[in-house]
Amino acid sequence: MRLKHLTRAAAIAGAVAVPLSLGLTPGGAPEAMASPGPASSAFGLSASGPVALPPTPAVASTGAGTSRSLAELPANPVVQARVLNASAGKAHARASVADLAVPRAALKAGAVTAKCVGGKGVSNLVEVTLNGKPIKAAAAPNSGLTVRLDGVGTVALVLNKQTRASDGRLTVTAVELTLPAGPGRNQVISVASATCGQGAPQPGPSQPGAPEKPEPSPSAPPSTSPPGAAPVPTPVPGDLPVTG
Repeated sequence: MRLKHLTRAAAIAGAVAVPLSLGLTPGGAPEAMASPGPASSAFGLSASGPVALPPTPAVASTGAGTSRSLAELPANPVVQARVLNASAGKAHARASVADLAVPRAALKAGAVTAKCVGGKGVSNLVEVTLNGKPIKAAAAPNSGLTVRLDGVGTVALVLNKQTRASDGRLTVTAVELTLPAGPGRNQVISVASATCGQGAPQPGPSQPGAPEKPEPSPSAPPSTSPPGAAPVPTPVPGDLPVTG
């Protein structure tokens, strides 16, 4: 499948993590601890219940960008996934998972992504189906749906789950799945989660990309300003902030 090949190539390109550098103050404490600020964090997938999986892969940072990747989730009885990525830096975080499958819940996904920048989050789904029915790519925050499956019970899904902590940090989880696991017990699986605080983000670990061909600059009209006058500033288009 072309999607799998492209996703694996992206994971290989981003597999080199940038280490979090910590210098020492004269008193011997790390510089990062002097003014930590809200930490950003991300993880690819986690599970709680009868089958527990720690956040995998997981990263956290209060400054310099850091990232981790995993080619395939370790074998377990409830969920399969490949090409798991997580990255975080000052005021930004991102997580993605490819080839997700939860057979007991009849859930499949080609790719799941969550992104948080400056305290605002967004998630995106590619080729996601639940019980054979497609799910839209971009869901509104905290969109919920349920489906009853024979032999399983009621399966609940929360898409683009967003929660705000008391310190202002936002956590966006692209998919949170809850399915029955016996009397009074549930299995919960969280896929692609990113947490960040408000503030100006710093660039994360860079990934190689194809060079872009520069666009020709339009010719500027002759200046009518008197000698020595400052030129009139020209508006420059820029990227809009991510909204949740």
